[in-house]
Amino acid sequence: MNFRCFGDKSKQSILFIHGMASTAMLCYEPILAPLSDYYVILAEVDGHSPQSGDLVSVEKNCDEIENYITTHLSGHLYCLSGFSMGATMAVEIIGRGNVHVEKTHLDAAFLVKMGLLSKPYTFLFCKAIKRIHNKKPIPQFMLDAVMGKDNNSIMEMLYPAITQETIRNACAFVYAYHIPEKIRDYKGSVLFWRGSNERYPQKSAALLKRYLPDLTDVEIENMGHGQYLHEHSDRYAEDLIRYLES
Repeated sequence: MNFRCFGDKSKQSILFIHGMASTAMLCYEPILAPLSDYYVILAEVDGHSPQSGDLVSVEKNCDEIENYITTHLSGHLYCLSGFSMGATMAVEIIGRGNVHVEKTHLDAAFLVKMGLLSKPYTFLFCKAIKRIHNKKPIPQFMLDAVMGKDNNSIMEMLYPAITQETIRNACAFVYAYHIPEKIRDYKGSVLFWRGSNERYPQKSAALLKRYLPDLTDVEIENMGHGQYLHEHSDRYAEDLIRYLES
């Protein structure tokens, strides 16, 4: 796993975890400049950058993020922010309770178990990636159903070198994820963003609120998966900074 750092280490720290089949820079480079008053760390999940091999274990990557916070930040992180799979990983990290995280920002965390749909969803995801690699189109109705109507953000944030093995292992983690009971002990604040055109993040927010009743759930109108981050990065950064300063 690789970590990219930006800014002055003496400032308040924010660690971002990107989404599945994307990269840290594709997701977060547009908001780096507005966050210049913070020390920003971008975690690059295995299999999602040229610096690493295939993703074998998402849990192991969570271990490495914890170790980074412990080793480089004395175990204290001001804010942990994740998008999609990265938001699921953020839930896992605060749920373990091994490091101190003051604020948690979740963008479209996926926390709903897929059960019998896990295998077909994984198969379809792998097939879609293969079609993209072969420069074949994906039917628009399928993209609309999964990502939100007229949302091409995920396609534009796609890491072209992603492998089938990495996708399968990432899906195995996300589609069978179980929120740790220990997360009830988390004392920091949690902000959950989700687009109004997203189906599963809405269910995920409701599920997480059973564990964390003080969670703030914010629906962003007319947005699909990743759309607010990718298409409205300036507003995204402004709203995030507002939360960081609250």
